[in-house]
Amino acid sequence: MNNLAAIFLDRDGVINRERSDYVKNWREFQFLPNALAALRQIATLPVPILVMTNQSAIGRGIVSRSAVDAIHRQMQHEVAEAGGRIDQVFMCPHRPDENCACRKPRPGLLLQALHQYDLPAAHTVFIGDSFTDFQAAQAAGCGSILVRSGLQGPQLAALLADQPPVDLVDDLAAAISLILR
Repeated sequence: MNNLAAIFLDRDGVINRERSDYVKNWREFQFLPNALAALRQIATLPVPILVMTNQSAIGRGIVSRSAVDAIHRQMQHEVAEAGGRIDQVFMCPHRPDENCACRKPRPGLLLQALHQYDLPAAHTVFIGDSFTDFQAAQAAGCGSILVRSGLQGPQLAALLADQPPVDLVDDLAAAISLILR
């Protein structure tokens, strides 16, 4: 991507293994193969690397906000230890039925990051693993790359059939290769 201003990343299914029962503590957080290497590869780029994540387990009362914040701090620490970087995590704690502006597919998290970092949306790419990630990127005016490494991976091609062209790749490492080309 020419003139890249920032990289936005979904968390579950992109950086770590997505669980249908939610990641509730650090023991349940498992980095996906090649994710740490991919994060190390982009750490040298002079752009913010920001995570955009829905964490409805908080709103559902399954896990506390402080527990999810601790998971994110540990994730950032482990990424840094591996030579990578995540500059900030933007998180929606709401349940889908709360109709908040920050829960993807709505663009609230992305818009917040664009505003906070004074970024041009057209020069930002969002790497996600779900149709809602694609929709959030579209609504915010960001580019998008989708990975098949999340739970929705097998259905993504069908979900995207009637949409504008989008890059669909196997995992975060393949997405980073596209960006660096």
